[in-house]
Amino acid sequence: MKVKNLLKEKINSKKRVVGTWSSLSSPNVISVLGSSNLDFVIIDMEHSSSNYETVENMVKSSLASGIAPIVRTYDDSSQNLQRTLETGVQSIMIPHVKTKEAAEKIIKSCKYLPEGNRGLSPYTINHNYTHENIDKSLIEANKNIFIGILVEGVEGLNNLEKIVEVEGIDLIYLGLFDLSLSVGLPGQLMHKKVLDEIIRCQKIISSKSILAGSMATDLNYINMLIEFNYNFIAYYNDAASLRSHYMNVLGKIKQ
Repeated sequence: MKVKNLLKEKINSKKRVVGTWSSLSSPNVISVLGSSNLDFVIIDMEHSSSNYETVENMVKSSLASGIAPIVRTYDDSSQNLQRTLETGVQSIMIPHVKTKEAAEKIIKSCKYLPEGNRGLSPYTINHNYTHENIDKSLIEANKNIFIGILVEGVEGLNNLEKIVEVEGIDLIYLGLFDLSLSVGLPGQLMHKKVLDEIIRCQKIISSKSILAGSMATDLNYINMLIEFNYNFIAYYNDAASLRSHYMNVLGKIKQ
């Protein structure tokens, strides 16, 4: 696909990027989000009904509306990563990464030779459906790909210093509830020990020039993450935003 990675372009031109999660499995919703000036949308395959065809249409809608598409896969199997990338998306996030070895396997699965072992069919959107100039296309694909991993669970957080050593990781996204659990304070996201852990993890991640990311559900938490130098912030979710808006309006009407 002869297109530069829109997410990488936005990251290179800004101090930070702010986007949202999408679990509604709708290209039309993506088009609406694209009109909102969000930098990116994470298309969620792990917690939605989206299949590869749905994702491909959502990716096309993203690019048409100027919002950078990212796909969160449902696992780290090589076949799934290959199929996901063949939807035309250039930015991908993989969940449940807990070890350095798992991260290394992901990088290999997402990149073509000589940097990885990703399977190849030239007759996909990635290569303009042709084998012509495939050597150059493979080089461009490796250059343009953006690989994010979700380091999750106590094991993953304990192995963070080893995971950041893996070459090829662009983003490490942290689950705040996992962070709170790792210090024995599940759900207490504003506790000092949890906040100290958020800061500690950011420093480890940024020490290797990797983007540190996380999620916020309100403006105060966004500002706190910015203060802690998290430069990839996913605000809320399309389904939750839709529900919240109407609940708030109806609540005021009933008053």
